[in-house]
Amino acid sequence: MKIFIAGATGVLGRRVVHSLVADGHQVIGLSRSQQNAEWLSSHGAIPRSGNLFNLEQLSQITAGCDAVLHLATAIPNNVRPTQPDWAMNDRIRREGTRALAGAALHNNCQLYLQQSITRIYGDHDAEWLDESTPLPDKQLDVIQSVADMEQIVRDAATQKGLPATILRLGIFYSYDSAHTQAMFQLIPRRFYPIVGAGHGYWSLLNADDAATGVCQAVKQPEACIGQTFNVCDDQPVQYGDLMAFIAATLGAPQPRHIPVWLARWLLGKLTVEPLLASSRCKNEHFKNQTGWRPEHPTYREGMPAEIEKWSQQIKLRTSS
Repeated sequence: MKIFIAGATGVLGRRVVHSLVADGHQVIGLSRSQQNAEWLSSHGAIPRSGNLFNLEQLSQITAGCDAVLHLATAIPNNVRPTQPDWAMNDRIRREGTRALAGAALHNNCQLYLQQSITRIYGDHDAEWLDESTPLPDKQLDVIQSVADMEQIVRDAATQKGLPATILRLGIFYSYDSAHTQAMFQLIPRRFYPIVGAGHGYWSLLNADDAATGVCQAVKQPEACIGQTFNVCDDQPVQYGDLMAFIAATLGAPQPRHIPVWLARWLLGKLTVEPLLASSRCKNEHFKNQTGWRPEHPTYREGMPAEIEKWSQQIKLRTSS
């Protein structure tokens, strides 16, 4: 297959490129810098420069492609992001999705795959959630663009015949993710507190398992087109338990608890509200439909492996 990827050099995209190239597919990656173009070329992919918001350019770049994957994001890395910090990510989700879906339609692609997130379900306490769970009428500020993005894809599918699938990925973690690295760095210093009681559920996903999920959907379009799937590990974890587990694995003191009001003052509403939202998601539908299984079925296997990789990376940097 000839496959186009927006977000090909991100944490998830790099893993997807590796896997698809290894399977013999021709992979084209959207590149916005010389460094990213060089990475794609050195890993067997074809770099193409272009504007994610320009339908005409994307239609030219994706001509002849069998599949189009939208894996692009621009999540802010600063501790207290404001609404303007999320503007590019929101634009990628809305304008980028509209343009990329339009290009896929223009070129009669066989599959359009959209990365989404399980946090779209909102806060459901300890309730188990599956793909039939209704989405909230009012989303958190940083999640609204996710709901808009999914609606753009669904409208293109129902009104124009876009052969689309949506993968709602769990909160993915990896040694080379800036957000995971921040946890590993700050928890030992007790600078990553547990907000409130920490009872909210997080549905996690190791980045390697996220990539195998994407690739499995690409390999089986007939099983996935027209559907939305939760792609997460087998055991959602309560937020406080996860922080405590990471601290114990790092050999660090247990994290402090701070009240919600103080966290909102220190970190801002846009950071704290997603931390507190509880989404306890089931993954059976995707597993049954595609045969996908996470290599790291729970955080208990996956998180220590990423801590070890991160530690080795630190050692290499300090020794060089």
